[in-house]
Amino acid sequence: MPHYPRLGVLLAWCAAGVLAALSPPAAAAEIARLTFAQLVDSIRAESEVTQSMKSRNGQEVEIQGFIIPAGPPDLSFFMLSRVSALGNYCCEVPVGQDETVFVFARDVKVRYDPLRIYRVHGVFEAGMRSDPAYGPSLFRLRQARVEEAVGAIIFKVGETPSSTAKP
Repeated sequence: MPHYPRLGVLLAWCAAGVLAALSPPAAAAEIARLTFAQLVDSIRAESEVTQSMKSRNGQEVEIQGFIIPAGPPDLSFFMLSRVSALGNYCCEVPVGQDETVFVFARDVKVRYDPLRIYRVHGVFEAGMRSDPAYGPSLFRLRQARVEEAVGAIIFKVGETPSSTAKP
């Protein structure tokens, strides 16, 4: 039987190619997800933000919340809040800077709905900063992309509006 040393090498390369094609792609860097609870917990005296939250500056993050229009009608600037613009209680709008994130978005294609939850991805900034047009903020997202958070849960498991109401 003839011996073909190159055939073995060729078969090894083919097998490696097939395995590479069948193996799942390398996972892209996972985007950090932030919550309003994390933002609130990161605030210290004198409206100073913790170093661990500041360490996320410049990183891509995702956060979910309600849009509060506060700028141009194209939503290139808005505030993202943990409660709807209609308010948590009868027409109450959140006033704390820990409850809002200034969002500087680009090419927003969603339709604004005060009762809809949105998922926003962008470059995170933490720390007190004042914008000449929109005022001071503790948290900002720049170069943001906005999408509806379809299926987002706004109540804890087992909690419904009727179960939290007092008789």
